[in-house]
Amino acid sequence: MSPALAAFLRPSPFALKFATKGVLAMALALYAAFFFDLDRPYWALISAAFLQTRPMSGMVVEKGICQVTGTFVGTCVAVVIMGCFAQVPELALGSVTLWIGLCIYGASLTHNNLSYGCVMAAVACMIIVVLTSSAPDDFFSVALARLSELSLGALCAVVVSALVWPIRVRDHLGQLSDTAVNATFRYMALAFSMPLEAGRAVNRDTDGQSQGQQRERMAMLEQMMTGLDALNNLEIDAHSARYEGPQGKGRIRGVHLLTRRSMRLYATLKALHQLRHPEFFVPSQSDDGEAMAPTGELNQTQGQEAERFSQPTQDLMQRLGAAFQSMADNQGTAQARKTLKELRGECLRLSRGQRSITALEARLLFSLREVLGHALVILQAREVINHPGRHQLRQPSMSWHRDHGRAAIDALRAMAIFSATAIFWLATAWDNGAVAMLLGTLFSGIFVSRGDPAPIIPMVLKGLLLAVPSVLLFGNVMLSHAQHFVPFVIIFSVPLFIGLLGAVVPALAGIALPFVVFNILLVMPDNGMTFDVAYTLNRSLAAGIGLIVTIIGFRLIPVPGAGWDKRQLIRATASDIRELAERSTERLDSWFGGRMGDRLLRLARHEQTRSREQEARRSGENASGLPDEVQQQVVGMPLLTLGLTGMDIGRGIGFVRRELGNDVPRPVLHALRELIHALADDYQRCARGESPTRMRAAGDRLCEVIEQHRTMSRHKQALLAGWLTRVQLTLQSDALRQQRS
Repeated sequence: MSPALAAFLRPSPFALKFATKGVLAMALALYAAFFFDLDRPYWALISAAFLQTRPMSGMVVEKGICQVTGTFVGTCVAVVIMGCFAQVPELALGSVTLWIGLCIYGASLTHNNLSYGCVMAAVACMIIVVLTSSAPDDFFSVALARLSELSLGALCAVVVSALVWPIRVRDHLGQLSDTAVNATFRYMALAFSMPLEAGRAVNRDTDGQSQGQQRERMAMLEQMMTGLDALNNLEIDAHSARYEGPQGKGRIRGVHLLTRRSMRLYATLKALHQLRHPEFFVPSQSDDGEAMAPTGELNQTQGQEAERFSQPTQDLMQRLGAAFQSMADNQGTAQARKTLKELRGECLRLSRGQRSITALEARLLFSLREVLGHALVILQAREVINHPGRHQLRQPSMSWHRDHGRAAIDALRAMAIFSATAIFWLATAWDNGAVAMLLGTLFSGIFVSRGDPAPIIPMVLKGLLLAVPSVLLFGNVMLSHAQHFVPFVIIFSVPLFIGLLGAVVPALAGIALPFVVFNILLVMPDNGMTFDVAYTLNRSLAAGIGLIVTIIGFRLIPVPGAGWDKRQLIRATASDIRELAERSTERLDSWFGGRMGDRLLRLARHEQTRSREQEARRSGENASGLPDEVQQQVVGMPLLTLGLTGMDIGRGIGFVRRELGNDVPRPVLHALRELIHALADDYQRCARGESPTRMRAAGDRLCEVIEQHRTMSRHKQALLAGWLTRVQLTLQSDALRQQRS
């Protein structure tokens, strides 16, 4: 049985509870709206329906607050607009257009439910101005009615969410944190368990990679993407925990700590694994099977560096792999902490006990201690998320990456869509033209948080097409025979219940949720409703026009793709790297790590989209009969690894600045600034697929000046030299990978 049929014929217990809660919330909102004799009760229904899409108690409360606040702000703006332009509808609509652009701009820059609040501010203002443009005397009553209806729907959704089969955000965060930590530990186990000999064997293999190595690579990529996806959902959903008791803020701080340390750990692991296994990140052959000379030179150079690792160090990394695999298999937290502390002490003893250790191996052992330290903090963060009362933690929130260019494009598109529907409404004087304006504004705002909404909008149109026969049957034929509220609600709830059952399945959610909304919009239940088929079809036509205009708007002004985001994120990262030369050392790591966290999550989302596109492309190639080696070849994660490299560079600069201290001689400070700017420039060069040119000379100069002024111990100088060598190799490898991608 297909998943689509199973969703309706064999629904899961969660789907039944979800649909039942949604129907109860909407029925309660409808009854209250009828009881208070509100003008348009269906707005209370729509309000309750939107809030039930994520039925966890804290999320419903937060979204309800944002919805009511946004509606209130939009109502106040509508008061100002109508007070100034009540007699000139064209100027009033022009002002609404500017307000919609401002709201969508804010929605594009904000996150979580704040974005939804901005969209509701735009929708509320538009509805009030449009409905009262022909009757300005009714303005205040209409504004008060809209605010009352939406607030009533939000209140009913909150009550049902809290009392009927309550789902807590804290349980959701606990599950996500377990997923993130276990996936990270499995990735670490795979990374450390892969022996160096396998890497050298790949360099000598002129026929391609073995299937076993390919499976290891795919397993590592899968675990990394699983962990990053869980971290992304944690950051999105964590803020709702504040509405579930006084311990909610502690859980939010635990999430921020888990995300930051996981990102640092992934950055360090990527650099270490890239150093030990360059073939993992840069395949040694081109797609046509011919050897790539630059890649071979890089593999030879990194292979020579890898041979400097002593046998005790290699054995230690094998032990690390086994230990992290045991931790991922649900080993107890106390035992995991004990194991990590023992391994960290062994790393320290090994680094101090070997006299002939190279600078690169010294840096490797130092990085291993960092990895183990991050793992200890990750375990503590998971404990804070699950049991915040047992721990006292101070952790600032992450800084969000704000793409003002993309926000301006989103605002321009929303203004164009509203302007087109408004001109159509003014030119035709069609009463239902307001429906087209509403849907154009609503969906152009909701989709700003989507990476690529183009495939979703046609699904919304399918939801409308499916809702029309449902409305004709249930809303016009069957509801006309309902004489009391109870049979009315039972009949009206049947299509809503069916739609909510399908909304649980991700593949059907884009159709099922619009199906529910359009059933409400086309039926429009109120105290004086009429059962007119012609009016229903008329309103359906207006809804279709609004969706078609929205589709055309997204086609003509498309969402910037991964290339745009890559350039913006790389430029912002390079700018932050340069700023590391000027900021104080006390909060250097927290500032840079907080700004990089959201960027890495964004790059991970783009990588997931890119991976799905590559899988689809490889499926097509498989059908064409290409060789298996070409079909299964994986180039890696060019977007995400660039972000991880930027994180690693920032962490290394922080280490150097802390070791030098505040009282730094002027020549050393000047050489350090030159190195930081050289690293930022070379980072941007490698993002364009060009080899680094400046950092080697700048790094050598800094080492010479430090040795002259004796501002670092010999051991720290060896760590600095090893880090510079590692970064040089990493940038060369990333540059080659960008050429391949």
